[in-house]
Amino acid sequence: MNKQKIVQSVSHKTPDAPTASDDPLSCLPETFLTRGARTPFTSKSLRYARVAVGKNGRAMVNLPGLAGGLGTYELPLDTLRDVFDLSVHDRMLFDRLLVLENVRPDTVLEQARAVAVTGVGGIELARISAARDKDEKSSRELGQLAVMHQALLQLGGAAVQDMKREELLTMDGQVRARKALNRFSSEHNVAIETIIDSLGEWSKMSAPVGLALEGCHGPLRRLAAGLQKFAADIDEWSSSEQSDFRFMAGRISSATKATYDHAMKQVKQVDAWNNELGKVLTDWERAKKEIAKMIDHLWWLLDGWQELIDVWDRRPVNDRVRQRELIEEIASFTPVLPIDEIWEKEQAFWVDVRVNQMLWAGELRKLGSGEIDADMVDRLERFRRQSA
Repeated sequence: MNKQKIVQSVSHKTPDAPTASDDPLSCLPETFLTRGARTPFTSKSLRYARVAVGKNGRAMVNLPGLAGGLGTYELPLDTLRDVFDLSVHDRMLFDRLLVLENVRPDTVLEQARAVAVTGVGGIELARISAARDKDEKSSRELGQLAVMHQALLQLGGAAVQDMKREELLTMDGQVRARKALNRFSSEHNVAIETIIDSLGEWSKMSAPVGLALEGCHGPLRRLAAGLQKFAADIDEWSSSEQSDFRFMAGRISSATKATYDHAMKQVKQVDAWNNELGKVLTDWERAKKEIAKMIDHLWWLLDGWQELIDVWDRRPVNDRVRQRELIEEIASFTPVLPIDEIWEKEQAFWVDVRVNQMLWAGELRKLGSGEIDADMVDRLERFRRQSA
């Protein structure tokens, strides 16, 4: 069978974009869990793959727009090596994901980083991963110190208002801090050791967001802030573009800003807890549950965005043609928010984004691009899913 015939055999199964008579929300994922966690495979045909847990508890891989279709292929994760020729990096990542019990953005990222730093995906990927690990470790350690300092300022009274954060690294500073917290300990009948242990645990839990202090920003806070700059860059780029690419850029920018708004609501809630550490310590069980819920929510909200920002940041400065190709790629695979995350007034916007990007992704990943061959199409058709 030649490629033209294969294209025809695949295309006739491609679902139409949602019409007025259909449920327009059917093109959106219902939840973050059904959207899946972004999985950074390096093989071209697996780029923008997401891993989700299926209804039967089996891990599945979702591949949008593959073979030029408007829908999404859904494959059991354990079949991936049977369908695709994986790179060494992707085989290592696949092996780790296959035994990963809790598939979530942060756990997938942890496994992806562990593979990347080995260098099997290339020097640049290893360098970026190592640098981000180092930066996050630095901000986490500084954040732990800053949480204790914040607690002193909030709970220690006038005696420690002049105390500098660096003093906590000295023996004299630690003695002074314990004395200052003794009053809070006595008033609320909480052992000083419990207070210190709880503050340490709190700082570790909140580390992905960190504090709104210089040097203490966690990776999720930095990524949320990066969305704002990303949207501004896309807007500036599109101002001198032709209408079709300006339209794509507009959808990217609007989706970015909408995601930023959702993310910052969660960041502000984390900050509210950090600004009331007395409440944290006196309502510890509730505080732990709340912060865990907020951090988890943020991981899902921001999942997949860092890669798009990186793609755009690495664009060739003087190659407008390549920049347009990247805009088309980013527009096609911008993470959409699921139904249970958005307000009713946002639904029409996200449906519009999703319907357009299904079309764009289909064009990007059409069969003639050489991305997949005839044998792979035959293997894939066993797993084709008609819905987006």
